[in-house]
Amino acid sequence: MSESSETKDLRNPKDPLPFGVFALFTPDEAMEKDQPPRLKRRGLTILLCAALLGVMWGLTHSPDFVEHVYARGVGHGIARGLGFITGFVPTSFAEICVVAGALYLLVPFTIATVHVLRRKRRILNAVAAGFFRFWAFAAIVLTLFYLSWGMNYARDPLPKRLGWKPLETPSDDAENEKQTREIARLAEELVHAANENYRQCAGSEDFGRPSFPPAGSATLEDTLNAAYERVQKKLALEPEFAVARAPAKPVALSELMNWLNLGGFYFPWTGEANFNRLLPAPMLPHTIAHEKAHQRGITSEDECNFIGFLVCISSDDPYTRYSGYLFAQRQLLSELYLHDASRARELIKLRHAGVQRDVDAMRAFWQQYEGAAEQVSQAVNDTYLKSQGVKGGVASYAASKSLIILWARSNGGSAVVALPKQP
Repeated sequence: MSESSETKDLRNPKDPLPFGVFALFTPDEAMEKDQPPRLKRRGLTILLCAALLGVMWGLTHSPDFVEHVYARGVGHGIARGLGFITGFVPTSFAEICVVAGALYLLVPFTIATVHVLRRKRRILNAVAAGFFRFWAFAAIVLTLFYLSWGMNYARDPLPKRLGWKPLETPSDDAENEKQTREIARLAEELVHAANENYRQCAGSEDFGRPSFPPAGSATLEDTLNAAYERVQKKLALEPEFAVARAPAKPVALSELMNWLNLGGFYFPWTGEANFNRLLPAPMLPHTIAHEKAHQRGITSEDECNFIGFLVCISSDDPYTRYSGYLFAQRQLLSELYLHDASRARELIKLRHAGVQRDVDAMRAFWQQYEGAAEQVSQAVNDTYLKSQGVKGGVASYAASKSLIILWARSNGGSAVVALPKQP
């Protein structure tokens, strides 16, 4: 008796099987696109990176090694070397690396998905190859991160290195009132300092539109490098802190940074300080000074905000000083508002009309980008910071107000820098 055509059809492996997605697991002669997962090579890479990460984790438990061997030696040299090499690229090399990394993972994933859907590759083979590709890549990226910069997270906090007594929470109403008066006094001082430097730039109390650096100003890079030397001496930090770093670079995809609520970022794999080129002008000097603090091994966001402020107000350029004072006054006024809202509103009224115009313009700039992308970006950044031991997460950005107060106490009770007179 001859075999029926129906039986032959069921046995034909070239025809679609009637078992849906389960057919994707079925090996047959059509699976010519299977790829070896390269378990030996990628597995060895993962193990080697894990071993190196373990060694670095162990070394972070030695404060002397972290500070004197890594932060001031190996890490400093790696960061400067990377910055020197990538400095030959006129645009942000970090962008190129991010795109290249994404393509390295997404292109094979896309190809594998197409092959699986066309039944030219088994799904288990695609998953295995993709799994080891991803984790080998992630292991290399993570190892290079901690080797080039990440071990700085184990450094002692800046106040401890400077010998500053931590800002204590008031124990009673009298202490709370005393601290509130201190914040109000410093905030008023910062408001007047911002007004004075704005007037030096604009030639009046109101430029008539959002401000920008005057024509003929020195390059911001040179201005900040000179100011970093002053800050190193002022705070008696390690000599390496004063050494110039690679120039900060504008990001081509700055519109995307707007939607992600990013003013800048440090990319340790290339040693680059990157900034959003579309930021309102009053924000740029402080933002760049903040990212250049990351270049110098400062990991904490509140410390970078504080260093950025101090560098800006220590510069020779009045617009750079204005950027620093404007940032600091907004920090302290927001804190004062929590303690004495009416006093905070009174101080805001002391701003020159042009200064208030700048504040309104900055607020309006970010409001137009509020949305889901910003929230996701904030959540990711919050998770990253907490994973590195920054307990406050994104809230640590605002914690720099405490450092401003501590510095003022060490500066004779003043938050203003008296610059030496020019000859």
